[in-house]
Amino acid sequence: MVAIEQITTEVMKDKALVNVIVRVRDADGMEGVGEAWWGIPDRDHPGRSASPIVAVIDDLLAPKLIGRDADSIERLWYELWDWGYRYADQGIFQMGMSGVDLALWDLKGKRLGVPVAALLGGPISDGIPGYASFPPLREPELLKSETARAIEAGFTAIKLHELDPELTAALRAEFGDELKIMVDVNGHFDPIEAIEHGRRLSELGVTWFEEPVRPMRDHAAITRVGDAIACDLAGGENEYVLEDFDRLLSTGALAYLQPEVTKIGGLTAARRISALAELYNVALCPHNFRLGPALYASVQWAFTSPASEWLEIPWVSPDVEFSFPVSLPPMRDGLVLPIEGPGLGCGEA
Repeated sequence: MVAIEQITTEVMKDKALVNVIVRVRDADGMEGVGEAWWGIPDRDHPGRSASPIVAVIDDLLAPKLIGRDADSIERLWYELWDWGYRYADQGIFQMGMSGVDLALWDLKGKRLGVPVAALLGGPISDGIPGYASFPPLREPELLKSETARAIEAGFTAIKLHELDPELTAALRAEFGDELKIMVDVNGHFDPIEAIEHGRRLSELGVTWFEEPVRPMRDHAAITRVGDAIACDLAGGENEYVLEDFDRLLSTGALAYLQPEVTKIGGLTAARRISALAELYNVALCPHNFRLGPALYASVQWAFTSPASEWLEIPWVSPDVEFSFPVSLPPMRDGLVLPIEGPGLGCGEA
């Protein structure tokens, strides 16, 4: 047994895109690095929206873990989940658990000198298609230049966060049918608006229409939209526990499932969701818009599931930086490659 000696959190907010980093140190002095969800963006007060998640880790989770066996990841996860159930089995409690869980997996991989994917059975493919996920840009020429830059970097697919379908139409006209385009509206529309929007996107041949309605967990409304349009739907980034994903998938509305590893409780929970994706025969496409442990954990996870079809790679302009200083995962010809470094493989910050 190697005991957990210290758990610390850091809200990294020196750059435009905030990271919430969790570090778990064992009695031998080795350290694992994880990441919790970063909160709703707040330009006026960067990082402030992460404070409730940090409090969960510092005040609830860390005191229960100090002195425990750092290798007992599954046991610790279930003990925390059972103990904290009355706080909530969703939301910020699960987000806090995600950060700790990822750090523990990173620590174990580093101690054994192997990638986390090896601990989960090893990669089952040589590469997974990655798509360049843009932030909202709104300007046609900026969208075209960023798309061209992504294609030059080897991507064959992009994801837009645009509310005007004619911006998607402009890219289709500019780059042709070979470019795969996904569109995420973050639950912006009511069902009637979403159906109208989705029909236009269907005409443009998009790969998927993501989170079409608000509330984003209104499964009945999602199903209504899916039944009325021709293009596939994607979603799931705002679900939390296994039962949530089962209820969502049982609707049959989604073709692409997008769990967010920093919300669901980390990789320990992710392994169960992989099985659900297989059971319901949907494509697993881990959601992520951070450069750091969350992205690398998503890559490690995706390579252990036969349901994996796409990996989301955050793609921002060169003057916008993530707070965690790590490069993009290895890629070749539009494919994300297995990560070979120990642990999550994203190094230290």
